[in-house]
Amino acid sequence: MNTDIAQALKAYEKKDFESAVTLLTRGIPGVEDIAERVRLRIRLASAYDELGRYTEALAELKAVLEDDVSSAAAWNNIGVICGRLERLDEARVAFEKAYRIDPENAEHLISLGSVSLKLSDPGNALKYLQLAIELVPGHPVAHANLALTFAVFGRLEEAEDALRLAILYGFDQADAIQAKIDALKEVREKLHREAEKNVTDAESGKDEQPPASGGEAELLLRLEREMFALAEQRYGNDTRTEKEAGAADIDERMRTLRQSIRALRRTLGMEEVTDSDVVAGVNYMRGEDETG
Repeated sequence: MNTDIAQALKAYEKKDFESAVTLLTRGIPGVEDIAERVRLRIRLASAYDELGRYTEALAELKAVLEDDVSSAAAWNNIGVICGRLERLDEARVAFEKAYRIDPENAEHLISLGSVSLKLSDPGNALKYLQLAIELVPGHPVAHANLALTFAVFGRLEEAEDALRLAILYGFDQADAIQAKIDALKEVREKLHREAEKNVTDAESGKDEQPPASGGEAELLLRLEREMFALAEQRYGNDTRTEKEAGAADIDERMRTLRQSIRALRRTLGMEEVTDSDVVAGVNYMRGEDETG
C-alpha cells in the first residue's frame, strides 16, 4: 500500500474527509489491483458524500462500475446519493440492481422499502420490508420503516406493534413516527365517532338535523370504501384486459367519486389527497392533470 493511500485511510477514520479526498485522489491512479481500486473508489465516494459533494460522489461510483459493474456496494451507494438528491426513481433502480446482485443483504431491501414509500408505493414498500425482516428479524430500521408503511395503509395497531419492536431492537428516533400514528388515530376516531352518532340519531328517530360533520363523515367513509374498491379493480393485479374490466366506466365513476371525496375531506378539515390513497403505485385521489 502506497503512502498516500495509507494516510488517506487514517484521515478517513479520523473523519478528516477533506484530507482523505485529496490523498485518495492522488493515490488511486497508482493502484493496479482492480478489487483494491474498487474498494478505494467506494471509500472516496463516501468521503465526497460526507462533504456534501454529491456530484463528485456519483462520478466516483460510476468509475467503480467501469471496473466492476457487479459491485452491489457501488449500486447501493448510488441509490443513497440519488436519494439525497431527490432523484427517487434513479435511487430505486440502483437499489434494485444492488439487491439482484446481493439478495441476502437486508440493507438493500430496507433501502428499497424506504424509497418505495417515498414514491407513494406502499405495497412494494411492505413487500421489501417484510423480506428484510425475514433475513434479519432484529433489524431496528426495518421495523421502523414497516411501522411507517402500516401507518400509510391505516393499519395503525400493526404500525404501533412494529414501532415497539423497532424500539426494542435499538431504534432511537421513534417519536416522529409515533406522532404520525397518533395523528392518524385522532382522525380515524373522529370520523368513527361522528359516523356512529349520525347512525344513532337516525335510529332514535330524532327530528333534529344532525351535525353536518356527522353525516359527511359517514358518507365519506362509504365513498372512500367504494373508491378504494374501484382503484383495486382498475390498478391492482387484475389480469383481465381493459375492455373486459370496463376501464372507461371505472375511470368515469372514479372521477365522480374523486370530486365528492375531496370536497368532503375539505369540509372536515382533512387533506384532500394523502399518501395512503395508493393502489399499485397509483394515487387514485389525484386528478388526471395532477402530478407528484
